[in-house]
Amino acid sequence: MLLWGALLSSAAGAELRLLPWSENVCRAARFEANSSGRMRITDDPAEKAVRIEVEFPPGADRWVYPYLRLRAPESLAGVERIRFEFRTETEVTCRFAHVMFGEEKPYFKLPAPKTEYQAVTIDVASAVRRPETIAALRIGMNPDAPKLTWFIRNLEFFGTREPARVTDASLAVAAGAPGAAFLQGETLKFRLDPLAARPSHWTLKNWKNETVRQGEWADAELTLDPLPNGYYALELAGFTGVRTFAVVPDPRRRPPNPGLYFAMDSAQSWLARPFTDNPRLVPNAYEAVSELARRAGLRIVRERMHWKETEPAPGVFDWKQYMRNAELLSARGVEVSGMYHNAPAWAKNGEDAMLPADLLATYDFAKKAAETFRGKMTVWEFWNEQDSTAFTGEGAWDYAAALKAAYLGFKAASLELPVAIGGYTGTDNIAYADAVMRNGAGEYFDIFNIHTYDSIRDYPEFMETVRSHMKRFGIEKLPVWFTEHGSRMEGAGRLENWVPGLKMHSPDQEMLLAEFLPKAMLTLQNLGAARDFFFVLPPFNEFGGRKDWGMLRRDFTVKPGYAAFATLVDKLGTATPEGEVKLGDGLKGYLYRQKDGSRTLVYWSCSFIDTEAPAVGVYMAAVPAEQSAKDPLERSFRLPGARRRLSGVDLFGTPLEADSWNVTATRFPAMLDHVTGLRPDIPARRPGTGKSAAKPGLDKTVVFRTELSDGFETFDSRDFAAVKNPGAKFKLQVWNLSDRPKSGTVRASGGRFAGLPGEITLPPFGKREFELAFTREDGAKPELRIDGLFNGSRTTPLVIPLVALPGVGASARRMEMPRMLKPENWRVNSSGDTEIFYDAAEKAIAFRTRFAPGTEDRWSYPEFLLQLPRESQQGLFGVAFEVKVSPAAGVRQMALMAVRSRENERGHYVTLRVPVPGEEWQERFVSYLTPHLKPEKIQQLRIGVNVLSDDVTVYLRNIRFIYK
Repeated sequence: MLLWGALLSSAAGAELRLLPWSENVCRAARFEANSSGRMRITDDPAEKAVRIEVEFPPGADRWVYPYLRLRAPESLAGVERIRFEFRTETEVTCRFAHVMFGEEKPYFKLPAPKTEYQAVTIDVASAVRRPETIAALRIGMNPDAPKLTWFIRNLEFFGTREPARVTDASLAVAAGAPGAAFLQGETLKFRLDPLAARPSHWTLKNWKNETVRQGEWADAELTLDPLPNGYYALELAGFTGVRTFAVVPDPRRRPPNPGLYFAMDSAQSWLARPFTDNPRLVPNAYEAVSELARRAGLRIVRERMHWKETEPAPGVFDWKQYMRNAELLSARGVEVSGMYHNAPAWAKNGEDAMLPADLLATYDFAKKAAETFRGKMTVWEFWNEQDSTAFTGEGAWDYAAALKAAYLGFKAASLELPVAIGGYTGTDNIAYADAVMRNGAGEYFDIFNIHTYDSIRDYPEFMETVRSHMKRFGIEKLPVWFTEHGSRMEGAGRLENWVPGLKMHSPDQEMLLAEFLPKAMLTLQNLGAARDFFFVLPPFNEFGGRKDWGMLRRDFTVKPGYAAFATLVDKLGTATPEGEVKLGDGLKGYLYRQKDGSRTLVYWSCSFIDTEAPAVGVYMAAVPAEQSAKDPLERSFRLPGARRRLSGVDLFGTPLEADSWNVTATRFPAMLDHVTGLRPDIPARRPGTGKSAAKPGLDKTVVFRTELSDGFETFDSRDFAAVKNPGAKFKLQVWNLSDRPKSGTVRASGGRFAGLPGEITLPPFGKREFELAFTREDGAKPELRIDGLFNGSRTTPLVIPLVALPGVGASARRMEMPRMLKPENWRVNSSGDTEIFYDAAEKAIAFRTRFAPGTEDRWSYPEFLLQLPRESQQGLFGVAFEVKVSPAAGVRQMALMAVRSRENERGHYVTLRVPVPGEEWQERFVSYLTPHLKPEKIQQLRIGVNVLSDDVTVYLRNIRFIYK
């Protein structure tokens, strides 16, 4: 091999050397599976090569391109030649064979594969435009055969440059544990990168920045003496950065708890994919995340699938990485709450549709998925955030119909399989959830499912809204799961990420997240949540790359929040919450009863994390500098009934001792064990564990679905519709999702119907479709309702809540709002420079906002303070106005925010979406028909836009409050 290096020369005639870092690249451990089939990568000693085997499922698009990811400091910068040899085990025809450098095109074309080795030499300057940006290579082919075995050997990289020395400790030191998360009792080994200069000495610090140990670095490896559970940083003399790591409890040393409250959204089939732009992605990231889930003590994680990926054609299934991850997690004792959305085109009705229209296909896929992942995905959720226009564009009644079909499919696979309704985005759009339930959806799920990214201070009201909704529809006994629960409090990432274009948390922000996690999860548990999936385990960026999510960094090492989570599982995973204990001003305490009858007190000092709400646009904006984790906010309290000396653990599981007469709390939660003499001042709410009472004489398998014509108008909230004219047409589908024929009648109410059929017969797993016309009648209940009686049993209904269009009908009262046309009555609220003025020509109030170059989060939401009680929103049906915007092309969204306080920029608010306006005047109506809004509490309105342009002007006129 070295002979090749001696013979190679650069274009300038300089001798090319084999780069030292490439000597150990050609190993199976360095390649990552990436194929449309099931793939196995091993070292083959006889061939002295990496052996790659793949088997493709029937009907698959056959391709195999394993990743070779460059690990920092490995880089193609300075590489001039790449050499390797490859062959296939048997004769095979390939459509293509390539080497792919990141996402650059065109790909480097390989010669047609043969059964004898062929040597390949790549001139990097000719093949790659920007070698320094390439983080991964893919080498492979598109074979015609259903099976393929091929080999690659002698993969080497040549150049003339001396390799750069590694001076960043986070790169120079690799921890001997996945994600740098050691289990208690594991050997604490650390390896120095060969390209790093050996440091003279090292210093170990704990999370408080206190020096724990020091020593000399004598060999390539450093082994530390055992440490207590905790979060640590290893500093090297002469190096920048640190190597952080965690020591967490070994989950095998405690009894498992199948009903464990503490959970995480892992989303690993999406977020741990081998992204080519991440220079620090670990090999086999799916395995790394699965093992880190186990080490955290998780019993269940949430995963996602794309339906359209896994069933690209009817009855053709390809479970891709979703099965691989389910197997990896199951092998480690971790169950999965499965969730899917994105219906394939063949199951939808039109390009713009998002929900499936074919209910039999919906039933079949749910059944097939539940059967295929039996024992691995032990809970199923149907859809994600169906109340958001990001995931559905159809009405709540359409989601209810699809939910019914999916539920029946899941239960056909196993009657015992729990089914959760899709997770709602929160309580701001609870009217959508109400509309779903009016369609009889309560018969088709076992778990109520919701998400929250709200501030902790708003959790009590949030849960009260959830409970009120559930009680309205008789499902209050069901458990409430939070399948997404995350933090906005730390703001946008403050540091540049290793991946270009992304931000990441600073160490201070990581500590804010670690502070938030236990506070938030314990608060929801004491408010009655049955299970809480924190968002999210792998690294993930959102909102233009500015928001950094995840318990792991982009190099898949654990953040402090991971250790805080592992501590919760270890200390409280089998304990029962008893409630809140009043410890004094600025303090919070929760009491837990352990299995042995003893009690554990969790306590902390309150910070802005507990008491404040994130600012508008905080997903993408930096939080104020004073909102930092650096001040511990120490406060003291006394436990008079407890014994004098108490022991426990801090946020990260490190043992501590306390004097019960003078316990010091900080902003970071800690726990004291065997506490006596305490009783909860506010008892914990018990989570729901039951099911709704079965309704006798109900046939769940007959499902109604409708398709509305232009005679109906639906709104962005998708929780009601308006009838625009008499005789509005719609299609009614009646589905029979059972294996028996059904005969019966369809009943309708809410107005006059034309075309309603008499007795009909439904074939097994079939449907009938009818063209109907509907006219509203005065005095009728404001809903279009369809139900039926089949084979002597009632069906669940199809219900479309109806409203009259604004101003239609004598019962509506208008209040013209000329005061909203006066600039002095508005308050500037934007991320730019806003001018508010009256445009006499347009007879409109105008808001012009200019944004400074480089402004990332561009928003303008001027504030109008209501004159109460004259302008009270109590009894308000909605707000009507005319609007136009210039330029319209850069507007991302428009909204009206109903705010419950008079604070500038902050305060609890409900966001009401407004269809994006154009450059000509358009009428808009914003409905207040949502129970959570509580119009009587509204004190100010914000109306505005989020934009991409540098300069935008919004015009409003003819503003009216429409009262019921």
